Amino acid sequence: MISLLSLMWTTAVFFALTGALRGWRRELVGACGITLGFFAIFQFDSLLRGSLFLLLTDEQTFLLQMAALLCITAIAYRSRLAVRADDGAGRAKNMAFGAAVGFFNGYLIAGSTWYFLDINRYPFSQLLSAPADASVSFLGAGAMPIVVLGGGLAGGGGTLAVAVLAILAVIVLFL
Repeated sequence: MISLLSLMWTTAVFFALTGALRGWRRELVGACGITLGFFAIFQFDSLLRGSLFLLLTDEQTFLLQMAALLCITAIAYRSRLAVRADDGAGRAKNMAFGAAVGFFNGYLIAGSTWYFLDINRYPFSQLLSAPADASVSFLGAGAMPIVVLGGGLAGGGGTLAVAVLAILAVIVLFL
């Protein structure tokens, strides 16, 4: 059985490889959309849990949250935002930056999936179980993006808000 922490970092590495091939400008468009979607999901989570999600089971809530994240991700990656074509002169730099941004995107997507599993009490117990106490995944739960960017499960999201402002600045400056 693979630990959730290992799965999150492995997914981030695969996204880094994809990002290196796609280029940093295309990955940056994806990162902007994913981060803004992640911010929206984080900000409206308590509202949704207090209203709509009360009527749903944990499995349904998880599937609805994942569907929202995957739709946001698909829209962000399929965006037709016209970005300048990358020149061939800085190919190594383009691939390195693309890999870094792709790694961040994979981290957000896989870490958000883990977060949704965690807050919904690992609803598919026949397929995967909650990390055992003192396991690698249990101890590494602090690496989830919601913990790092949102200030923890009960955090106010100050760091995430700064990240959104930084993304908006990047959009204005580079795209």
